[in-house]
Amino acid sequence: MMRAGPSTGLLRPPFAMHRSLRRWLCLPLLFAAASAPAQDLVECKRIEHDQLITASQETLLFLRCRARRVAYEAPRLKGVSQRVKDDLVFACLDQADAVEHQLRVRHGYSREALARLRCEL
Repeated sequence: MMRAGPSTGLLRPPFAMHRSLRRWLCLPLLFAAASAPAQDLVECKRIEHDQLITASQETLLFLRCRARRVAYEAPRLKGVSQRVKDDLVFACLDQADAVEHQLRVRHGYSREALARLRCEL
């Protein structure tokens, strides 16, 4: 199937695009293929302010346990660089730290009280 170009009137296939644009569009696919073995691993994103305000001790415990599990599993990932592994671990730890800080500041918990919360692996 051929289509006319917008300004030239020449016929081009619908998938024809500039080479550099095609390269940039393919990069996410390459990264996805490279990290295929790690698809079942969690992705730790920055916590929104609204979520921080409503965070509870159970949330903190969940995030700590997940960070510990990710820290344990990350070195075993194959096909990803050490930087990706480190970024994943630190992102999960940052989540738990942000919730802990919020609980101490907003709700008056002490470090000692929050440190008593333990994971069951």
